[in-house]
Amino acid sequence: MTATVRQGAAARSAGWSDLVDTAAQLSSGAVLERLGTDPSTGLTPEQTSARLAEFGPNELEPERKTSLLRLFWAGAREPFIVLLFIAGCLAVALGEVRDGILVLVILAPIVGASVLTEYRGEKALEALREAAAPSARVRRAGNVEDIPTRDLVPGDLVLLRTGDVVPADLRLVRAEALTFDRSVLTGESLPEPAATDPDPEGAALADCHAVAYAGTAAVGGRGEGVVVATGLTTQFGRISQALAGHERRRSPLQREMDRLVRFLLVVAIGLIAIVVGLGFLRGNEPGKNLLAGVSAAIAAIPEEPPALVAVVLGLGAYRLLRKNVLVRRLSAQETLGSVDLIVTDKTGTLTENRLSLAAIRTPAGVVEDRARVADLAILAVRAEEDAWSVATGARMGSFSRSLFGFLSEQAIVLDLDPEDLLEAHPVTDDRPYSRTRTRTRTPSGEPAEEELALGAPEAVLEMCESVPARELAAWHDLIESGAEAGERLLLLARCIDGKAWLPLGVLAFADRIRPGIRDAMALAKAAGIQPLVVTGDHPATAAAIAADAGLDNENVVTGTELATWDDARLAMELPRLNIVARAIPEQKLRIVDVARGSNRTVAVTGDGVNDAPALQHADVAVAMGSGSAVAREASDLVLGDDSFVTLMHGLREGRRLVANVQKGLVFLVSTHVAMLGFILIATLAGFSQPLLPIQILWLEVFIDTLTAVSFEGEAEEPGAMSRPPRPRARPLLDWTILSRICLAGGFSAFAALYLIEQHSADFTHARWLAYTALVVGQVIRANANRSLAYPVLLRRPNALLLFGGILCVTVQIVIPFVPPLREAFQATPLDAFDWLLVAVVALAPALFAEAYRAVRHRPWVA
Repeated sequence: MTATVRQGAAARSAGWSDLVDTAAQLSSGAVLERLGTDPSTGLTPEQTSARLAEFGPNELEPERKTSLLRLFWAGAREPFIVLLFIAGCLAVALGEVRDGILVLVILAPIVGASVLTEYRGEKALEALREAAAPSARVRRAGNVEDIPTRDLVPGDLVLLRTGDVVPADLRLVRAEALTFDRSVLTGESLPEPAATDPDPEGAALADCHAVAYAGTAAVGGRGEGVVVATGLTTQFGRISQALAGHERRRSPLQREMDRLVRFLLVVAIGLIAIVVGLGFLRGNEPGKNLLAGVSAAIAAIPEEPPALVAVVLGLGAYRLLRKNVLVRRLSAQETLGSVDLIVTDKTGTLTENRLSLAAIRTPAGVVEDRARVADLAILAVRAEEDAWSVATGARMGSFSRSLFGFLSEQAIVLDLDPEDLLEAHPVTDDRPYSRTRTRTRTPSGEPAEEELALGAPEAVLEMCESVPARELAAWHDLIESGAEAGERLLLLARCIDGKAWLPLGVLAFADRIRPGIRDAMALAKAAGIQPLVVTGDHPATAAAIAADAGLDNENVVTGTELATWDDARLAMELPRLNIVARAIPEQKLRIVDVARGSNRTVAVTGDGVNDAPALQHADVAVAMGSGSAVAREASDLVLGDDSFVTLMHGLREGRRLVANVQKGLVFLVSTHVAMLGFILIATLAGFSQPLLPIQILWLEVFIDTLTAVSFEGEAEEPGAMSRPPRPRARPLLDWTILSRICLAGGFSAFAALYLIEQHSADFTHARWLAYTALVVGQVIRANANRSLAYPVLLRRPNALLLFGGILCVTVQIVIPFVPPLREAFQATPLDAFDWLLVAVVALAPALFAEAYRAVRHRPWVA
């Protein structure tokens, strides 16, 4: 390319760059002139080739696929995993090869569970990714042809028909009754009319009707537009670019594990100091003292918590998938348990995201008689020109689809006979109603000609000249009240055999509320979760939907009013907000940021490109399975059925998961306190090697892990959804819980020491007796801590946990009678009195905890 050509291309590009933002305010002729497009023939092959080379293909940057290696590296960098890896390597370096290798081997399934779940989520998401409009119909060099959307360039003339997805941002040059579903960008669920006249200066995106935006859909009429933006320069592309590089804050459970790592590091350093100090007082060699201290510190670091979290969250993701919730990020599940604010859109989440016939009204009121309603709906279908065109392969508009859907729900099959149609006229800009003339029969069976009109109420009403003025005023009042309610209205009128036109009824269309939404909203409020509906809809529409959903709709704040508030005012008003109408995407994002700045845990639902920034900033981003690819890419969870009801299932499951992780951590930490406490005080009491390495290994790896993961199947706590969410700042193991863990574990440690001292004449037998008391104590402790606040005897048994406990005790009984195991564990048979002592030591903390919970109704650790 010569320098002159390059300069010309650069000049052209600079001259067109502002069209992306100003095309709506310019006349269509001015836009065509600046783009050098002939409105009758379109671009020439030379122009399209040059512009494709200059501007590139009409596509977003391809999504970089997440590789298994990247997912594995992300999981391996978790602080607890790093701590265990260092502990395993140190164990190998200190000669404890078996223990060290075992710790390192355990890390593989722990990281693998997380990687597998997130990789499965990515693969499922790839299956959902859409090619929004695979082809576009354009006029080039005087010919109409279908081309791949990626080959569109600025200046191309695109022809639009009902059902087409807009392939790029277009300045409309022709619109014949053209309407768009723009909910993917604006959140407005009802079809919006297109226009060719320039929009007012400074009009918001939701109020621009002269531009058809990429990703929106034509749901009625036909038209033509000239491409003003492609790829990343479209509104769709700009939002996609804005999502890059944003990092989410760590989830509550991740921060809890970070805190546990810091705590364990302090414990490890303290153990090193204690063991080295005791060794020094006894005159041991400094090198041996240090090795003994490091070994004790390694033993103090539990390997089980990451495995517990991986299993609970992994199986939780599987449970949620069965309930139509795809988990993309494991940490999002437990964050659900802390959510106290749900910023939800209306369209598709609370509503069905499709027009439905809500009511048929006359000045006398709503038509209640089902037969009369069905008759009027059939007449309305017969009045729609596109309903008669289906036989020729044409697509129905949104209103015809809604009417056919309504009749189908009433078990009415309507089969239009093309032979009955005498004349049909579609909606046009000059005549905003559809009009048909058909053959019919009068109630007496006589043949007649019937003319029907269905469309803009005021225009159809003008045809009804014979209607008395008083009755006409009543129809006008009816139309005005429906419009104020935010409904989409059509008036049906009829003329028989050329006589006077008479209005029959006003058909009100609305986006209906989903089944179960009212109960889901009540559940959210009972659980201390604030639902906040943020929508681009008209305030009256938003208020009506909120009322149907069971929300207080007296205080509807508009986006215009919200824009006058500073962040401090918004933070103050936020707890009282229920509905924000006529909101723009930036305001939804601002609400999320202000809420998080107030230390609230925020879940955001969205299905459109307009929702993606807010989703990216949320603690839990929830996208709709039928929504845009950009929204799904920004999400943590994807709702397969798009429903708020399903989201509440996820929130409920999130609370159960967090509660079960807490129970598992309480069990693991208390058993480690008991075991390490016993080793420490027995060593201080002068007993050499109070537990053998293989005994510790069996206790930690097999018994602890088997029982801990069984907590995953624990049922929901009573009243879990009638309590407020757990604050983000409150740790799972707060100091109250930790102190009670120390009491319970400390009792087991001192009780085991008492047993070993009472039988010190035979140290091998005494050690096995104390060890058995610790093992059985852990089994009892696991079952006794299935609920921290309620007596577990009143709860349904956990079959897996019960089976695991019985298995562990059975193995403990069998070991002394199997020679290889007896020698490895240095085990001896226990008599009846020994088992009585074991039962007392194991059951005492559990019985005390049960009594405390039953009497005081407060948490206690067994």
